[in-house]
Amino acid sequence: MRLNRVLAIARKNLRSLKHDRRTAGFLVLMPLFMITIFGYTFGGNVKNISVDIVNLDLAPANESLSLLIVDDIGSHETLSIEHSYQPGQAGDGQVAASRERVKDADIWAAIVFAPDFTEKANAALEALRNGTTVIPSALTIYIDGTNPNIVAAIVNEIQRSVQVVLVTSGTSLVPPIVVVPSLEYGQGAEFIDFFAPGVMGLAAMMVTFMLSIISFVHERSSFTLDRLLSTPVTEGEIVAGYALAFGIVGLIQSVVILSTAVLLFDIVIEGNILLVLLIIFIFGVGNQGLGFLLSSIAKNEFQAIQFMPIVLFPSILLAGVFWPLEAVPELLQPISYFIPLTYSVDGLRSVMIRGWGLDQVWPEVTILVVFAAVMLGLSILGLKRRR
Repeated sequence: MRLNRVLAIARKNLRSLKHDRRTAGFLVLMPLFMITIFGYTFGGNVKNISVDIVNLDLAPANESLSLLIVDDIGSHETLSIEHSYQPGQAGDGQVAASRERVKDADIWAAIVFAPDFTEKANAALEALRNGTTVIPSALTIYIDGTNPNIVAAIVNEIQRSVQVVLVTSGTSLVPPIVVVPSLEYGQGAEFIDFFAPGVMGLAAMMVTFMLSIISFVHERSSFTLDRLLSTPVTEGEIVAGYALAFGIVGLIQSVVILSTAVLLFDIVIEGNILLVLLIIFIFGVGNQGLGFLLSSIAKNEFQAIQFMPIVLFPSILLAGVFWPLEAVPELLQPISYFIPLTYSVDGLRSVMIRGWGLDQVWPEVTILVVFAAVMLGLSILGLKRRR
């Protein structure tokens, strides 16, 4: 091995980076971009979880423990109270209406205080002091159990508020109040049930996007694409053919993931499996179009690879794949709603865990169809310019 040859090769590589400003910028800015996104995302706590409160407690306002608990909940950011029905306003109708909002996924939970909540809580405290039998007071929470992290955050926050109120009222006894979560969806669901739909969407995205962007650049650099364009085949047929091929690849990948999750982890699938696969297919077609579009900008395979983390990292971190969107910092949450993977994951979870049909997930499906149509349309225009 000759040192001068090694140094010559090193100089050549450094010189090529100097002339390729895009690659040089990528090497400098991409680590900064990644550490910023990771720092914001992993540092976030779940907050602003939308809930309704229906307070049926009949105790006088100056004696009501439920009012103190509601005030404490409202003073923190974990739960965001959408509607609060207080004693005198609340009734069984409000309980039913709030439960229906949970079932429609408008809110995450409905917190219901029983009419005798304060009375039973005080009686239980007195029983604890006297060492007699304790009949705890119940606080019921009707929760959308789609996301176990959200369920845990809601229950923990209410238990914290109960503890704070009782300590403030002058007792150090164990709170004689039972928080009873009643899941509207996801009964018996575990984290893998929340996790699997996100992984399916992510896999479809990575496979179709990465395959399409690399293959298109390679075929262009090898003049295969030029030869194809010289035939009578139209640009739309070329794009549609690639979209079908890569969409099927993403679909197969999702079937493998789904089968593995069912066989090994017994994941919950409440809805129609064909609707699950349809969402994956449409999403994969859209990502194929995105890969085709970005490949027209790249001059070679190395530049094509640079687009991957720019697209993949925000999608992985901000689309709700591994944690709920409520855990994403408010500064970054608006970005989540511009990421197609967000709607793919949300649609898959609604079908697989909530058991929803097309009549309920049509907004997510519509957004994915629009995404696919726009990406394929722009890809066709790019091919027309090339011809």
